[in-house]
Amino acid sequence: MLVILLLNSRSVKNMPRKGPDMRKINRIMDILKSVDSNGIWIRELARQSNLPLSTVHLYINKFLEEKVETENARIGKFNHSQMKIIKLKSE
Repeated sequence: MLVILLLNSRSVKNMPRKGPDMRKINRIMDILKSVDSNGIWIRELARQSNLPLSTVHLYINKFLEEKVETENARIGKFNHSQMKIIKLKSE
């Protein structure tokens, strides 16, 4: 018995993607290339890229981990583990 499943365009659009979205990676990388060598706070990176903070975290940790450095933010003598600074790795 042959069963044919017809999907309307709306259900196809809402299906989860497989793999990273290159537009998001390019958006994040373009911003990282434009900041100075001190890096950028991850919240500011999310704001400038117009992406949710959780998405930026995911892409930094899963798809861009070999290209970027992540370090805890320092304010005065305090090292804040919840506040992350992101910068491109030196080549």
